[in-house]
Amino acid sequence: MSEKFKSLVSEMDQATLEELRRSIAAELNARRPPVQLSDIHPRMSVSEKEAVTKEIARVLRGDDV
Repeated sequence: MSEKFKSLVSEMDQATLEELRRSIAAELNARRPPVQLSDIHPRMSVSEKEAVTKEIARVLRGDDV
């Protein structure tokens, strides 16, 4: 992380940091393709199974701001 960004973030209060976290989470979620039930099938590769498992866990944790 650049020093300029570190400095900016370190000067933010808790409320502003939380708003930044929500904004970043929303942006990441918008860029992440949603997993559809039809995407899950018996011939999935190991990496595809891991990705689906992580996505399901993320949603169950409520990380989908």
